[in-house]
Amino acid sequence: MLALYNLGWRLALPFLKRSPRVQLGWRQRTMQDYAEGPFDLWIQAASGGESILTTMILESLVTSLPKNKKWRVLATSGTQQGIDSLIKGLQNLPSDNTFAITVAYFPLDAPYLMEKAFRCFAPKLAIILETELWPAFLIQAKKNHVPVLLVNGRMSVKSYASYKYFAGFFHKYGPEKVLAISPADAQRFARIVGPEKVSLINNIKFDRIEAGQDLPNNSPIALLLPKDSPFLLLGSIRKKEESKILQTIVHILATRPKSTIGLFPKHIERADHWLDLLKRADIFAAKRSEIDSRQAPGSVIVWDVFGELAGAYALADAAFVGGSLENLGGQNFLEPLVFGRKPIIGPYWKNFAWVGREIIDCGLVREVADEKELMTCLLRAIDTVLPKDAVIKEVQAFFEPRKGGTHQVCQQIIDTLAVLGQK
Repeated sequence: MLALYNLGWRLALPFLKRSPRVQLGWRQRTMQDYAEGPFDLWIQAASGGESILTTMILESLVTSLPKNKKWRVLATSGTQQGIDSLIKGLQNLPSDNTFAITVAYFPLDAPYLMEKAFRCFAPKLAIILETELWPAFLIQAKKNHVPVLLVNGRMSVKSYASYKYFAGFFHKYGPEKVLAISPADAQRFARIVGPEKVSLINNIKFDRIEAGQDLPNNSPIALLLPKDSPFLLLGSIRKKEESKILQTIVHILATRPKSTIGLFPKHIERADHWLDLLKRADIFAAKRSEIDSRQAPGSVIVWDVFGELAGAYALADAAFVGGSLENLGGQNFLEPLVFGRKPIIGPYWKNFAWVGREIIDCGLVREVADEKELMTCLLRAIDTVLPKDAVIKEVQAFFEPRKGGTHQVCQQIIDTLAVLGQK
């Protein structure tokens, strides 16, 4: 099986090299360029989201690992987004002469390449973020006596349906320890790698949520909004939702004509299309990049600049987070919460299912079934704006017991490195 797997990779490499995505970092992916080991820790993040978690773990390790030696860490990712996220995040790490971090692309999982990777990197310990069980990587780790920890582990029903056919392989070569983020994830991993290897931790992602953030008094966004006019925000709107959101805007302005609406397309190149849609609906709209003064009540501001969504959430009286009225997975509905605003979302939010349905059940996030219910919910929200301080207290009460995952992971890493140091 391994020989066939190796052959498959060799046949695929010429085609993979033509892929624009895989071309990036090609020499590192194929171990033509590589950082010389040995490394104390090799931590692998699939893409951008996992890279953020990697940065959080490394921030904690910098202050937690003993200072009696220089710790060498290799942080890898399989995408450019992941590499960029690692580089950006690691720039903010505390300056520490006992900690050296190298960022590189994750090698392709061809057995001959992974054999070279483990020989050249010579890691003492390997960490995988969330779910990434590459066969050659796991085999070489086992051959080289490198323990593998899978942290913040999650496994969807769909992934489990595929992995379960290889449970025999993963019982033998799978991670030595899996730190799963929910009982359901733990049960799936237990069937794949063995129950004795699986433990529960709090989701690291909860550690990123800090409620109570304030917008600076001189916010340029505040200067665009009419005074004494409800500000309704429609964030991260996807193309497939546009017709439903247009109906919502028309209904809101017909019912509350003095409201101001901030529309944030998920992809800003849709801004001109939105201007055309709104013009045809006889609604006054302007692009954010073209205004620098207060707009009249009843206006729609179409955002076509990056970096202002969080600040707009801080000013909103009501907020809907898109990607959720159609089966698109949903966008980040946690961001409004940190500013004391309870968001409204549609029924499709599987990308954030890790938060748990409890956040809906307790009333912090309001879920609607369709655009008609969205209209009603938005009108109710702008008519009964909740005090931000009260919402922030609810947010803190919900998230504080769910934090601590980063510390749990770091303690497992430190304990494992300590045991390895004694051998």
